[in-house]
Amino acid sequence: MYNTEGINTIATITELRSETSELIEHVRNTQSGVLIQKNNEPYAVLLDWETYKKSKRKLDEMDEE
Repeated sequence: MYNTEGINTIATITELRSETSELIEHVRNTQSGVLIQKNNEPYAVLLDWETYKKSKRKLDEMDEE
């Protein structure tokens, strides 16, 4: 097993294809990412826009230091 870095929800690529709207609503409502797996390995993370912007801002601030 691998570390999911605090992400509690995991979906497969197949689930992403068939349940896109539901997964997007989930990330918007919970402001928590969904780890997308491909072949049982971490592949991508689905985030809502506000969470992404906060994360990006923090990373940009770290780069400036």
